[in-house]
Amino acid sequence: MSLPKSAIIAILSLLSLGYAFAHKNHAHQKAEPIEVSALKTINSAYVRDVKPIFQKKCFDCHSDLTRYPWYSNLPGAKELIESDSQEAKRHLDFSSDFPFKGHGSPKEDLEEVLRSVESNEMPPFRYRILHRGSKVTPEEKTIIRAWAAESQKLLK
Repeated sequence: MSLPKSAIIAILSLLSLGYAFAHKNHAHQKAEPIEVSALKTINSAYVRDVKPIFQKKCFDCHSDLTRYPWYSNLPGAKELIESDSQEAKRHLDFSSDFPFKGHGSPKEDLEEVLRSVESNEMPPFRYRILHRGSKVTPEEKTIIRAWAAESQKLLK
C-alpha cells in the first residue's frame, strides 16, 4: 500500500516545520577554522620536544604502539590492557602526531593534556605501580606545559 502524493507532501512539510521550530532558539556555533600553519608549527614543536616524553610515558595506552609487559600473558591481563588502551585512545590517541585523534578539538586536546599533567592522574596509579619511571617528572611537566601554552596561543 502506497501513500498518496498529497499525504507524502504533508508528512514532509510537518517534518520540516518540526525541524525549523526545534532549532529556532538554538544557535549552532561554527568551529573556528584553524590555520594550517599554526598546526604545522605546533606539530613541529610537539615532535621535537613533547613526543619523546609521550613515547616513554604515554604511548603504551594512548597509541597503536602498545608494548605488552611480561604479565600480559597471565589470564585476563591482556584483555584488561587492551580494554584500557582502547578507552585511553578514545580520549586521546597519540598514534599520529598533532593534532591528535580522539574526541576533542585541538584546543580541547591541549586543555586535556594540561589538566592530566597538572592533576598527576596520568599515568594512572595502577599503571605506575607496575611501571617504575612512568610518572612524568617535574622537568617533563615544564616542557609539556610550555608546549601546550604556546600551542594554545597559536590556536587563538
